[in-house]
Amino acid sequence: MGWSRWKRRLGLESQRQLQMLDEQEDFLLITWDSCRYDAFVKAKKPNLSKFGPCQRAWTQATYTLPSHVAMFQGFLPHVAEPLPLYNRFCQQLWRISHRNLDVKPLVTFPKETKSVADGLRRRGYLTVGSAALDWFRDAPVLQEGFSHFDVPGTGARRQNRDLIRLIETHGRTKPCFAFVNYGETHSPFRHEDMPAAEGAVDERFKRRRLYNQAGVVREEWKFDEEGFGRQVECAEFLDARTGELLDLFQRRGRPTTVVLCGDHGECFGENGLWGHALYHEKVMEVPMLIFRLNAPPHPVPEAMPA
Repeated sequence: MGWSRWKRRLGLESQRQLQMLDEQEDFLLITWDSCRYDAFVKAKKPNLSKFGPCQRAWTQATYTLPSHVAMFQGFLPHVAEPLPLYNRFCQQLWRISHRNLDVKPLVTFPKETKSVADGLRRRGYLTVGSAALDWFRDAPVLQEGFSHFDVPGTGARRQNRDLIRLIETHGRTKPCFAFVNYGETHSPFRHEDMPAAEGAVDERFKRRRLYNQAGVVREEWKFDEEGFGRQVECAEFLDARTGELLDLFQRRGRPTTVVLCGDHGECFGENGLWGHALYHEKVMEVPMLIFRLNAPPHPVPEAMPA
C-alpha cells in the first residue's frame, strides 16, 4: 500500500473513532419542498404518524438552494429543544470536522470532505438522489458527492420508481445514502391525482406573480385558506409516497436513520407576503422528523473525554 493511500486510510479510521455510529447504517434524507410546519401537522399522515410527532424546526435559509447546501454540509433545520440530532448543540447527526465538540456526532468526516454525500461515498456507500426543483439541475454544488442524481421535476411516483430501481440494482451489497426532494408541496401545490384544470390558487402562485409582488409588510392582510389547503392535500399525497420509500428500506433490513423535513416554509398572504425567499416566521418554520428503521432508537450520547 502506497504512503498516500495508507495515510488516507489512517485518517479515515481516526475519524471514525470520533463518531458514535458503525459503518452499516443506511441513511434516507427526504425534503418536502416549501412545506410549512402547520400544514404538515394538519395533514393526515398514516405512514409517518407511526414514528411519532414531528418537531417544529427552524430552517437555515429561506429558499431551496441555500437550505440544501446547509443540509449537505451537516446543518439540518434547528429545533430549539434539548433533543439530540434535532438540536446539533446536543448532538449533530452529520458533521464535517469534529473540532471543539464535547459530544460525538452520529457520523463525522475529515474537514476536507466536500459534502455529506461525498464523505459517505468515500466510505463505500451508494449515494443516490432525486430532486423536483430546478435548483438541483442548475447548481452543481447540490449534486456533489452523489454517484447517481436525477432531476425529473415534480412527480413523486416517478422519483420513487427510479430511486428504488437504483438502490435495488446497485445497493444490494453496500450501505446506502438516499436523498429525495419532493416538489408537490411547492407552489402551485399540485400532485398528479388532482384534476388538471387550473384554478384561483394556480393563478395566485404563478411564478411571474410571485416574482413581481411588492414584498412589503402590510397591516391589512387575509390568509389564503384555499392555497394552504392545497399544500395540506399535497402533504397527504406525499405521506403515501414517503411510505413507499420507507417500505424499501425496511425490506433492506439494515439499520436506517431517516430524516424528513421541510427545506423552508411558505407565506400564504401573511402580512401581505406570498411565497418564500423572504424572511418571515412562516417561511423559517418547518417540520422535522428523525427516526430509525430496523433498529432501536439511537442511544443518548455521552460527552467525549477531555
